[in-house]
Amino acid sequence: MSIKRSPLLFSLALGLIASSLVSVNALAHEGHDHEAMKKAEKKIEGALSTLPAADQKLAKEQRFCPIMTYDRLGSMGTPLKVMIEGKPVFLCCKACVEDAKKGGAKTVKTVMKLRDSTATLAKLPMNERMAVEAQKYCAVANTSFLGSMGAPLKLEIDGKPVYLCCGGCTKKAQADPAGTLAKAQKLIKAGTLEGHDHATHGHGEQKH
Repeated sequence: MSIKRSPLLFSLALGLIASSLVSVNALAHEGHDHEAMKKAEKKIEGALSTLPAADQKLAKEQRFCPIMTYDRLGSMGTPLKVMIEGKPVFLCCKACVEDAKKGGAKTVKTVMKLRDSTATLAKLPMNERMAVEAQKYCAVANTSFLGSMGAPLKLEIDGKPVYLCCGGCTKKAQADPAGTLAKAQKLIKAGTLEGHDHATHGHGEQKH
């Protein structure tokens, strides 16, 4: 029976992320290549290794750019470090510097959320972590980074995995499973857009 037609089964499908999670290949766009993913990780590691040791640690803890929030630090070369509100902030490229500085305290707050998310998701196996990061934001609270409020919740709608930031989003997800699935797929699509286009990709949390 479809979860869409059965609230009971929908509820039973809800739970903390565990070893039964689908691989990142099922969540990401069609044609996802694990070998390509390994090469990308190697490229990122190489870019981060060019930073001083202390900055490497901070960049790895942040993991993503606070402006282009789907962009891994190091995916576009050595991350840029800027000081905002007296705090170190790492950016994916020069194109993000102006927006980051203009955001001020909001940029710093986004960095803190990214750090919280990274610390939580780091406890997951790589495939599970990549699956969650493919969606990036909660399918209900679209400005909430998955992992920033503790371990994300996983549910399945029409056989597809969907992630929520916390139990507080469960009722809204149950009330509109089709809409929740659509939001999750839209979030995943946002992360697979090609290139680094500020005009269409949005600026961090402002878009969601």
